[in-house]
Amino acid sequence: MAHTVCTASGSEESTYFHELWNLLLDPDLDMGSKLERLFDTETEEFGLEYAFLSRIDRDVQSKQFEVVHAPNDAIEAGESIPLSASYCQKTIEDPTGTLVIDDALAEGWANDPAYERFGLRSYVGTTVTVEDELYGTLCFADTIPREPPIVDEEIVLLEVIGLWATYEVNQWTGPPTDETISRNLGEQEPPRSSQVDSMMETLGERARRFVLQTLLDDTSEDGVAILERANDLEDDRVQLHHVHIPTLESDGYVDWDRDANTVFRGPNYSRIEPFVRLLNEYTDEFSE
Repeated sequence: MAHTVCTASGSEESTYFHELWNLLLDPDLDMGSKLERLFDTETEEFGLEYAFLSRIDRDVQSKQFEVVHAPNDAIEAGESIPLSASYCQKTIEDPTGTLVIDDALAEGWANDPAYERFGLRSYVGTTVTVEDELYGTLCFADTIPREPPIVDEEIVLLEVIGLWATYEVNQWTGPPTDETISRNLGEQEPPRSSQVDSMMETLGERARRFVLQTLLDDTSEDGVAILERANDLEDDRVQLHHVHIPTLESDGYVDWDRDANTVFRGPNYSRIEPFVRLLNEYTDEFSE
């Protein structure tokens, strides 16, 4: 079964991402709960029954399952196994940090300890890091081959979710399976539901995403002329000046100096910045 990101129309894809970000940005859920809900829906989307976030210890060559979605409790949270008995060993060794297996038997994995341990014939996993050091992996898998084969759009989506997980674990002081997860967010309060809706609407507009992306690595001003050049049609430039930038200004994401024709980071830019950075990693794949 192909994922929604492969088959949906523009409006259906927008709805899918709106629901996804509403879950991942929910201020009332800790990361463990978010992952449980994410795994519940995304295992169906990927057509793969297993999903897990794992912690990897390279020093002792072990892997511990921290958040798990598995049929019949075949794998349980807290269970530790040798790293060699997991496809994740190959995932963390891969230069891309991502590994895809559509059919382990057809691809020569029959004698691999990972296949012998769990009999997983399909797998897609990506790495999660803390302060640029390996934390573990986020993966989906199944005991049957994946049909149709996993495609680039699905790999990109998994990597996007992996980047979100990386962002989340960098806020923790404690493992994600604790009943409470302490976040290190300084003075910033978690976004309210209405703010989540605003961010989703903003990120759903290509022109507004572009405005926010131009400010990612610049805390000072950026010329509106740069934005104008990216909009070739007169109607687009009119929308930029009369709709998109004013809306971003109203939401507090940018400040706009009309006399100097420049935009700056607004007081609420830091709230949306992590997700702009995440989307910026995959502009080519999700720009349409």
